[in-house]
Amino acid sequence: MYPKNKSLDYIYAFIIGFVIALITLFYKYFNFDLLNTDFETTKYLIPALVLNETNSIIHFKVSLFDRLPIYPIVISLILKFFGTVNYFAILFFQSILNGLILLVLIATKNLFTNKYYWLSIFLLALNANFFWSSSIILPDILNVFFISCAIYFFLKFILKKQSINLIIIGSIFFGLSFLTKPSGILLPIFLFFFLIIYFLFEKKYKLTKVLIFSILPITIIALISSPLYLFNYKKTGQFFLTDQKGTHLLFWIYPCIVKKWGCGYRDQDAIKKAVSLSEIELKKEFGTDFKFEYPYVFDFENDKLRYSKNLSIEENYFKNIALRSKINEKIFFNLVKEEEKTQILTSFIGSVSKMLLHTSIIGIFEQHDISYKELKSIITLKKNNVTIPGTIWLISQIIIIFLRILQFYGCISVFKKNEKKNTWLVVFLLLISFPFIISTMGIGNPRYRIPLEPILFLLSIIGIKNLKRNDI
Repeated sequence: MYPKNKSLDYIYAFIIGFVIALITLFYKYFNFDLLNTDFETTKYLIPALVLNETNSIIHFKVSLFDRLPIYPIVISLILKFFGTVNYFAILFFQSILNGLILLVLIATKNLFTNKYYWLSIFLLALNANFFWSSSIILPDILNVFFISCAIYFFLKFILKKQSINLIIIGSIFFGLSFLTKPSGILLPIFLFFFLIIYFLFEKKYKLTKVLIFSILPITIIALISSPLYLFNYKKTGQFFLTDQKGTHLLFWIYPCIVKKWGCGYRDQDAIKKAVSLSEIELKKEFGTDFKFEYPYVFDFENDKLRYSKNLSIEENYFKNIALRSKINEKIFFNLVKEEEKTQILTSFIGSVSKMLLHTSIIGIFEQHDISYKELKSIITLKKNNVTIPGTIWLISQIIIIFLRILQFYGCISVFKKNEKKNTWLVVFLLLISFPFIISTMGIGNPRYRIPLEPILFLLSIIGIKNLKRNDI
């Protein structure tokens, strides 16, 4: 079924996505604190507040610590217009983004089929990774918006119009995503490989043009991110995007790698070991009295974060932070060498399986103090364990597994049918999914699936479409 007036389908998609996110926002407004400190919300709010208070790029970069700049810049503009503690305004904006994501993904679906409109709306609107994430002050929903727009322009190039301008626009959106979350750090390389394979097989250009066009995404993303790379190089003598790498690898990835099937929850003994080794090495490098002091003071009163003052920035602040990241990174790789290769493999397989196969509704119940263990106890079928939350979780889990089977069928059916355009469509979606999957190594959290959700949705529609041989 499809709207009779096709020009209204995008409006319907936007309104439905916006309204569902807005209902979620009001629900959280009346039941929870909008500033949820269970997440890393303050790591994005603080740079936004510092930028508004100081109007200084240097202070902003210092306050970013190990975060990327796009999201803090966006929320700094919102807070500047609507008040420094108006978290509702930030989340209202993210509700709009949720509506825009639905609009863009419906437009992307229409590039290869005009059918399944309301089914698509159902799959997108009830995706908890979309509407629930839009109610948390984190960059995930903005990142998904950029990724969705980028996918639309690349697929339009593949399926409809062979214009290099579409690759340029798509690469710009991928570049914005690149500076929003580091989950797509390997994406430029995979885009290059896809385009060079695509152009060589299509045989539309000479080799020189093939190389030039294929390297466009890397060039554009590099240009967009170059100010950050150059700033870091000027201050530290090293080229890097963010100094989050060492901390993330040592304190998040390593405690998950040591668990047979990944996280879940990080291994506490591994965390203690990582912290201890880091402290020892940092004391060797900087001395026993040295402290990494964050040069900004904030007050947290009545669930509101307020800027208080900034302290003096040490001369070697940037170099010391970068060096700390390098030290932690080195410790991580030394620890990984001690692990069996089979352990690392099972950890990666287990974490990816959890990330892809676990329903994201788990996070909603966790905020209501209902653990995953309680939810899955319904499987025992004991009378006392049959609860409404458990039933909702089970239904959601069955749907997720069914969708993964459908997505797998969508991939293999395209290759079996040997449909040229649809084959390139699937190859593109699979290749750009790999960087996001690799970045989740060890961490089997369905929240880390958020950047993949647009890709998974499109693969679902391809699967449904190919269930009927004559569907066009």
